[in-house]
Amino acid sequence: MDQNEGKKWHMPWYDWSIFVVPGAFIISLGLESALGSPTGPDGLAYRDFRAIAHWFDPVFFQYNLVMTLLTVLVVPSLALSYIQTMSNRKEQRLQREVPAERRGEIRRRMGQRASFSTYRGSVWLTTTIVLLGTSILLLFKPISSAGGMGVDFSLGANMLTMGPFAELYERNPDAYYSHLIRNQIAFQFGFLGAYVYFIGSVVRAYFTMDLTSLTFVDGAIRMIVASILALVLSFAFDFAFPTELKLASTSAVARDTDSMPAAESSPAAASTTGEAVRDGERGGTRGGSQGNSDRASAALPASLSLLPVMAFFFGFYPKRATLAIERIALTVMKGIVSDDSYRALPLSMLAGMSYTHELRLEREGFDNIENLSNADAVDLAVRTCFSYGQLKQWIDQAWLATHLREDYPDFVRRTSIASSDELRHFLASCDSAKVDGVEQLVAGLSADPMASPSWKVRLAAIKILLDIDPALPENRSNPDIGEHGSG
Repeated sequence: MDQNEGKKWHMPWYDWSIFVVPGAFIISLGLESALGSPTGPDGLAYRDFRAIAHWFDPVFFQYNLVMTLLTVLVVPSLALSYIQTMSNRKEQRLQREVPAERRGEIRRRMGQRASFSTYRGSVWLTTTIVLLGTSILLLFKPISSAGGMGVDFSLGANMLTMGPFAELYERNPDAYYSHLIRNQIAFQFGFLGAYVYFIGSVVRAYFTMDLTSLTFVDGAIRMIVASILALVLSFAFDFAFPTELKLASTSAVARDTDSMPAAESSPAAASTTGEAVRDGERGGTRGGSQGNSDRASAALPASLSLLPVMAFFFGFYPKRATLAIERIALTVMKGIVSDDSYRALPLSMLAGMSYTHELRLEREGFDNIENLSNADAVDLAVRTCFSYGQLKQWIDQAWLATHLREDYPDFVRRTSIASSDELRHFLASCDSAKVDGVEQLVAGLSADPMASPSWKVRLAAIKILLDIDPALPENRSNPDIGEHGSG
């Protein structure tokens, strides 16, 4: 064990660079903000990352840098801390739980996992994504014109952030910038919601001794998918609130009217402009008559505050948001898509299975009862936070549910037998007492007039399978079972 401890602390230089590279980048920006000049030796403003350090008040910017540094370095720090402390505790727990003949397997497999090299790729990926997302949130200041200090979006934006509204760049710069800011807000708060969920899942996995490389990969994918999902759905914001674009356009018309020369402000022109304002506003702000504050309030309606809330929700619950979209799409396409496809049994049918447990098992590839019924409890105990006893119970329950299908909940309710192991013991006890266990179960199940008439055949078949099915944990230790039966 001491040898393993030494190996865990021995990390090559390129592994420590995951702490050094982001830290050096952020610290260099802090030094530039405190000691540097906004212009270079030639008197021209910087055109690289050094310009970021002079976009904000120095104290406020340095505060943002500290938050960025903590946000980024928490990812590799938790991975390293878990390897040094919690992995040993997990190995000790598993050594107490698993059968004695498989404890050597536990020691070998846990030794392979107690190394930072196992986490290297996933931690690098997650750290990079967090650095990019946090930079957009805290460091990149948007401006709409070249005269300010920040990211100059007046030069244009890409199709990812603008989509069909890219054509507004030439036609209506105000509406263009308005859409650009809203789409960025959706993207950023989608990332923020996914990051908050990721930190919660990492902390939970840390204390439950379940922090694997898959945790970081899942978090990285969640942040990417959630950000893009929130961005895509932000394009529907004007569809849900159709007055927003008109208000922004009206503000631009009113501003142009105010800046018109006196010669052009003829009664006919004023009448035409007034009609455009009235058509665009429909009772809103009158062009130029109530000043700049009224036009600003028209361009920023209260409904805009819903956008970051919705984006954060999509980031925090991307799976549920995706399911909601899928249900809406299936409802719309109900007459087109066939609904006679095979349906797997959900993991929620098993006793003690929560939504969080389902997500964890899905990450390991077990997304339904049929898959879980063929799992190895020792293998899953090494890969997850669940105890060997809990996993063995779920796998036994999944095996029985796979053979009873939709009748499994009713069978458990009427017989109090929830797993293959419990059914095996019941049938063995009946055989010892010279009683037909199948008949006993059928008598209890057939008391319901709506009960399935084929219980006797099904239970007799299950009794045979209990003795010969090599997928059952009880039968895996005997290589003859499955070929010759139980004798």
